Amino acid sequence: MNRPRTLLKLVLILMVAGALSACGLLDGNDRNPPSQAPELPEDLESLVMLAKFDLTLKTGVELEKIATVSVEQVNFMDTSLGVREPGVEYEAVVTPGLIIILEAEGKEYEYHASGAKVIQVPDLGF
Repeated sequence: MNRPRTLLKLVLILMVAGALSACGLLDGNDRNPPSQAPELPEDLESLVMLAKFDLTLKTGVELEKIATVSVEQVNFMDTSLGVREPGVEYEAVVTPGLIIILEAEGKEYEYHASGAKVIQVPDLGF
């Protein structure tokens, strides 16, 4: 394995993810949900890439080794995208979005996405 090249890729991923996090585009729910439901971007692949970047940061698995298992368009019942945080109020508006299933090192991970927001669904360990 070429260590300098791998390190450079990781640094670039971290820089992109840091910029996306700073802009509020990666992970987590908005504390002040929008008054209108966001529309899905024309390029659904951008949401899949955001999910892959997040998974890379959380697991350390290289981006190229993360597979997209499925992407399904859905309507979430509110702006939580089906991933509610305690103490946070969400607007009860039908929100178009995606359920993204990724696979890394034999394990599947579920993400919910809408607009420019991507949230990992917690693994309940069942």
